[in-house]
Amino acid sequence: MKSSISLSPPTIALLSIAAVATLAGAMAGLPAYSRYQARQDASNDVLVSSINIQNSEQHIQIEARKAQVRVAEARGIAESQAIIAQSLTENYLQYLAIKAQEKMADSVNHTEVYIPSGYNGIPLVKTIDQQQAQLPPEHK
Repeated sequence: MKSSISLSPPTIALLSIAAVATLAGAMAGLPAYSRYQARQDASNDVLVSSINIQNSEQHIQIEARKAQVRVAEARGIAESQAIIAQSLTENYLQYLAIKAQEKMADSVNHTEVYIPSGYNGIPLVKTIDQQQAQLPPEHK
């Protein structure tokens, strides 16, 4: 079975006109689509910019909170150092130095221990200016 469709010349002309009209309509619609797409792109750019601004503001708030935490930590450290400084004496520091050296000497990982010592054999806990030190006469 073979079927063939034969079209009359007026039908072919109408189909040709319809094809040209469809193509012309599509061509005319492209600029309109392009304008629509440009409006959508601009709208999306506005939304993206708004989101970026919100992200920046949130980042600023986070950094401000972190700074507040660091300030609070610094105040806590300063207060604890002030409390310790009120009760810390040179004798207590020497006691702590001796205990640390005893602990180091009792360790299985030691080979030699160097202990800086003052005129009375007590470990030094600070640098002493020899001109201002009150040394006994036999050590001058």
